Amino acid sequence: MIADVGSVQSMLDSVRVVMGSDTATLLLLDETGTVLEPAASSGLGRRWRGATHVPVGSGFAGRVAAERSPVMLDEINEVSVLNPILRDFGVQGLLGVPVVGTAGLLGVLHVGCLMRRTFTPQDVERLEDAAAEIARRLSERAEDDAHLAALALQRSLLPAAPPAIDGLDLAVRYLPAEGDLGGDWYDIFTLPSGMVGVVMGDVEGHGLRSAIAMGRLRSALRAYALDYEDPEEVLHRLDRKLCYFESDICATVVYAVSEPPFDVVTVCRAGHPAPLVARSSQPFAEVVGLSTGLLLGVDAEHRRQSETVALAPGDALAFYTDGLIERRGGTASHLDQPLDRLELVRRAFRAGDNAETACSRIIAEGLGDDSVEDDVALLVVRRPPEQPT
Repeated sequence: MIADVGSVQSMLDSVRVVMGSDTATLLLLDETGTVLEPAASSGLGRRWRGATHVPVGSGFAGRVAAERSPVMLDEINEVSVLNPILRDFGVQGLLGVPVVGTAGLLGVLHVGCLMRRTFTPQDVERLEDAAAEIARRLSERAEDDAHLAALALQRSLLPAAPPAIDGLDLAVRYLPAEGDLGGDWYDIFTLPSGMVGVVMGDVEGHGLRSAIAMGRLRSALRAYALDYEDPEEVLHRLDRKLCYFESDICATVVYAVSEPPFDVVTVCRAGHPAPLVARSSQPFAEVVGLSTGLLLGVDAEHRRQSETVALAPGDALAFYTDGLIERRGGTASHLDQPLDRLELVRRAFRAGDNAETACSRIIAEGLGDDSVEDDVALLVVRRPPEQPT
């Protein structure tokens, strides 16, 4: 995401008017330079936040980024447009241009129409002018805004592209609280033993302090994971470190490990929401029944419990922070209870979806048009179905 959300949002509203389009969307290149993340959109309400992360070179936006030139599209399908939000909205035509700043490619700006339309050279020129203005503003903020520097640090710790791990289908999302930074984090790593670690955590508070504390906890957990296989032991040592050296900080964490063929996942919770499991044998996802465990930073001697979850081919786990299902205030909604929102998320999480689509549906359905008063982090781990021989 970007720091000056309000300014860019206003620009996208103007782009939609000038272009006479139904949608206008900005995607930004992530820290790895390989994935486009949705940054702001006009015309889709707030559901754009569930938009797919697009690899450079794939789909419509990825093609614009790879070719660094305008692209028009009048055939919308799952291959040409990876984002299910646009397809479900009924977009019939798209025009996209690259957003290029002083340091190179920043992202992609595109507009869409619900009716078939032939874009003219004048349309292309107008959209390129808008992209140039957006690039100029983003480049200026990158040079003189300390907040953006802190955000860049956070984004480097929370890459949009999870590592490629044979035997697992992975996807992630991170949405900062509107106008602020927070301490939510996720992590995925492979250990020397071949085991894979999955982390979802939430440091109390918001702002730069929480983001820095998040980075320290992330690094410490990785270090302990190198020496201890049991998630309970890793969290116990992380808790001792927090209590003795950073006693003014509390955090919730869930840590899980598994190894090929990933049919069993060992999980330990420290006060964090339990993951959801979507099984092909069940119509809706369910909350995994795990011991809650005390959050970190309260009692250095408290011991938690590691428990196992079976994962069949086609099954998936969703780890998330409480911002997905809880609201601290803001605009009233007919859904104002965590259990109501959890029910929406459970119904949106389907075993038949790949991890990327599952993330898109969970964010779009779980948040809807509500503003984000708290950070939201989401990580889906799916064991792909067995392929027929």
